[in-house]
Amino acid sequence: MRASLIWGAIVGAAAGAALGGWPGAVIGAVVYAAISAIEAIGDVRRKPAQPKPLLGRIVASALLMALFGWGLGQLYDAPLFIGLVTGAFVGALGLRVTNVALGLLVGALVALVLDEPAVVAAVTTAIYRTLSAVLYRGRERVRIMAEEVSAAELRYVVPFEARTKFVGADYVEQLAAVRGGTFRRNPPDVGILASLDSLSGPSFDPARVHPLIREFYVHTSRFKLTIIPEWREWMKPVYAVFKRAVAEPLGQATIPSNLEEAQRGMVSTIDTIDLDDDEVIDIRGWIRTYADTGQPIYVGIYTSFRHEDRGYVSVGFPIPSANFTATLLPRNAGTDEFLLTSKSDLPFPGHYLSSVDSERDALTVIKLLAFQEQIHVFLAGEGLRAEHSFSLLGARFLTLHYEIGR
Repeated sequence: MRASLIWGAIVGAAAGAALGGWPGAVIGAVVYAAISAIEAIGDVRRKPAQPKPLLGRIVASALLMALFGWGLGQLYDAPLFIGLVTGAFVGALGLRVTNVALGLLVGALVALVLDEPAVVAAVTTAIYRTLSAVLYRGRERVRIMAEEVSAAELRYVVPFEARTKFVGADYVEQLAAVRGGTFRRNPPDVGILASLDSLSGPSFDPARVHPLIREFYVHTSRFKLTIIPEWREWMKPVYAVFKRAVAEPLGQATIPSNLEEAQRGMVSTIDTIDLDDDEVIDIRGWIRTYADTGQPIYVGIYTSFRHEDRGYVSVGFPIPSANFTATLLPRNAGTDEFLLTSKSDLPFPGHYLSSVDSERDALTVIKLLAFQEQIHVFLAGEGLRAEHSFSLLGARFLTLHYEIGR
């Protein structure tokens, strides 16, 4: 409660100052602190995963975006520019093209009548959030799955976060030191999964999968992969900004942007952790780096679990104090092919963003309903190929084409 009040007062004062000088700072501190206090009191009565009151969320986001607009104004004091950038940003959070269009429209209209950067950003945000709540009522894009829940209760989420601002290729070794386990770098014959048999279920018969595909998953280190990315044109500029501003400084998710980058080559290693010295691997991390520089492409922690009569594969991508997890359902495809997909009406398959507090064993998890993924592995000559596709609201934006050989 006290922390919420202090934080609310500080943020509110800063946003209020951006909107209206010292008088605004006082009003902003009082308003934001009051919102924080009401939410803190409501947390006691609110049911798990129930969202906070809409009005408080709208006011709080408007005050935060006032600071955003003030910062933009220091760089380029043009109302239309600030309105459009603010509208595009808040619209993009809605994960729909129509949301972005609505945000841009609101930002442009607000900029016609207002000219102070902080005010333009705050008003644009407040109007957009209000309209969005009305227009998209009942149409979920994210779903709160859990708040402050033990990792043992959420087996579909990989509960490993990055404890520094850089993930990097040594993440698994650092995780072993934190967890007190025995670390091994790329031991021979290791795989990203212990067995496909543990994934059996109504939609998947492991016996139907070709032996070479089974070998790839159980003894992944025997194989070499090459990658060819296929980006949709509309996603290329978006990913270029994300890669430069987020992925590269983070050391995570630096997927090749084009064929030239892919031709730099890729080194694939699987690092393992044994937590209880029983010679059984407890944690498997698949690390891919660029061959010429050692720069990490991605770091994924591979796990599997069973619920009732089905097995699932979960891949967790650690980020600072959080984790992005893809939980996939195995399926048979063709006569002997293997499919992993998040496209399912079952409760577990999907993509989850988790705030991780390992010290208190507390996870807060949201499910990203607009994001979908599928991996299809099949025979191609004497080796294997894989098509790894990603979609947003049903529109495919990236396919990674893998060639896999010994």
